[in-house]
Amino acid sequence: MKISQVPFAAHNGITINEDNALSLCFEKTVQNHMAGVHAGAQFLLAESASGYYLLTQFPEFVGRITTLLRGSDIKFCKKAFGTLTSHVEISEVDTAKLQKSLNARGRAVIEVLVKITDENDEMTCSGHFRWFVQLMDID
Repeated sequence: MKISQVPFAAHNGITINEDNALSLCFEKTVQNHMAGVHAGAQFLLAESASGYYLLTQFPEFVGRITTLLRGSDIKFCKKAFGTLTSHVEISEVDTAKLQKSLNARGRAVIEVLVKITDENDEMTCSGHFRWFVQLMDID
């Protein structure tokens, strides 16, 4: 999957960087009233990164699953300036549960942790995203 296939993410300038992580360039269109990166733009980057990870990082399911965000919580740590980058984490236990549930039932719920860092590699926010994941019918 290409992130450019998600119209809202592409519209807001989210791209895939050389490390296969999602990034958001610092442009006027993502700024808040304090000339930093708007909280909504940071949320969009984090949510997009969590979904992108699920759709691309499990070779046995690439092109065979669909995802739907069920819930999230996010904490903003410091003002964000400059290009932002996402860092996704899923525990080995949660990965194993996802794979087992998809293989057995065709669906699963998983929580993904995302940290967003600025150009100085300082965390600007972090969030937990709970996803419903389902195998698609492939004929």
